[in-house]
Amino acid sequence: MAELSHSDPNRVHWEQLDPGTYEELVAVLISRLHPSAQRIDGSGGDGGRDVQLRTGDGLVLYELKSFTDRMTSARRQQVKSSLRRAAQLDPVKWSLVVPIDPTPSELEWFESLTEVHGFECEWLGQTWLDSQLAQMPEIATYYAHDQRFRLSELVSMLRSVNASIPPVDHQFFGAAAEQMRNAIDEVNRLDPHYVYALSIETDGTESVSVLPRYPGAESDRPWSTVKFEFGDDQAGRDALRTLRESLDYGTRGVVPAEFITELKIDFPAGEGTSLEGYELILGSAEPNEPADVEVVLLAVERLTGAVTRLPLTQPKVTSGLRGARVTMQDISGAVTATLKFDMRSRRFHMDWHCRLPDKFNPLELLPASKFAAAIERGACVEVIINGEKLASDDQAPPQTDTESDGMETQFAQFLEDLVMVQSHTGAFFDIRDEVTVEEADAIASARRLLDGDSVESTWQDMRLVVRPGGREPVTAALGEAAGASDVRIASNLTVTVQGVEIRIGRVTRTMESVQIPPTANP
Repeated sequence: MAELSHSDPNRVHWEQLDPGTYEELVAVLISRLHPSAQRIDGSGGDGGRDVQLRTGDGLVLYELKSFTDRMTSARRQQVKSSLRRAAQLDPVKWSLVVPIDPTPSELEWFESLTEVHGFECEWLGQTWLDSQLAQMPEIATYYAHDQRFRLSELVSMLRSVNASIPPVDHQFFGAAAEQMRNAIDEVNRLDPHYVYALSIETDGTESVSVLPRYPGAESDRPWSTVKFEFGDDQAGRDALRTLRESLDYGTRGVVPAEFITELKIDFPAGEGTSLEGYELILGSAEPNEPADVEVVLLAVERLTGAVTRLPLTQPKVTSGLRGARVTMQDISGAVTATLKFDMRSRRFHMDWHCRLPDKFNPLELLPASKFAAAIERGACVEVIINGEKLASDDQAPPQTDTESDGMETQFAQFLEDLVMVQSHTGAFFDIRDEVTVEEADAIASARRLLDGDSVESTWQDMRLVVRPGGREPVTAALGEAAGASDVRIASNLTVTVQGVEIRIGRVTRTMESVQIPPTANP
């Protein structure tokens, strides 16, 4: 095993590394630099790459060679063969990672070898490796200097201190907690695969969380062995589905103890313990919240091409062995959309559902309700991320599962009417529970009146009280000679919704074909 230089603790003596350790070290380094990188099992031939990275532009390949000193003719032939195999994969970039800084003649040979290919090729040498490892010294510490047993001792100490803290002894608790913090800091300095965090509750209980530093760390250094047995009943199928979802996309889930036949925790250097009767909690406790990500759902009408936009906020991301899962909501919280990106197939699947909140702001809920109404009419859904449509020409359209509750077209029209009335009158208020049909009809009529339209209604009779001596002017006004006339009455209109009065303003009621029957003079 190689040792680090005393003058420069981040510098690796590359000539002392065996090829297997070198490949593990560099593969972990690339995975830390590019979390979506994928290691290739070379047992059946690696196809000219040890690590690959799928990007939006195409396939990026890394070939790892542990050569030191100079690039001999035999080594050059190995590089040439690797590049020839890699070219068959049609990459956009191929990198040779080798702890050798090329001489001018070696660089000339490399440029001559690679210029015939239509993709970018680069030589990443010792200087590049040393500079990258200086930013992540725990990788070199773990692989190039034998700190695995030291790491095992620290993890064991965490377990023993964790078990010995009496919650009621605050003085001892404080000292032990400080000891744990120091140990965790040291573990994080040594471990290139996992990061450790201490959580202390107000009642004195504490726990240590272990999270992978990058996707695939669990494969590079497994820390647990679990065996399951799922029955063919609904509970077993649900538990299996939870397990797969957590492993594939990093979602948080719980596998009950009844389905776990063996659970063994393996720490570095063989330190381990077996547990019984424990449930298994998988996935990220706190999903990542990426910054500067704008996501919009579009409901596109198939016949007219009309588009309804629904912005989504607060994306939360988890990742697993298969891909990533992004969960978002609209501003009202009524629409929840989940996108699953499958890195193997380069496709994604989207689930979205609508749920009418118990209390909502009409203006905030309006975009979600119009989006759901468009889907109800048969519109298709498109996903826009940072201004670009997610699906490409060579990609299958997204699979979509939809579910809507209380967000139909009729409700969307009511919300639009209510927002219009509230905007005109300034009577802003939230809606709770359900709205009656009579309230919805009243709001629809109020909007038409505010838009300048007329509203028809049916009336049966009206009683006018005329003071003594006042019949003649009324009779003349109604045109008794003609037999009928119109009656116009001005009044203030008020609409009540869930106990809130909305004052629409002055309206004129017109009653056509009014005829006052003759009566005896008082």
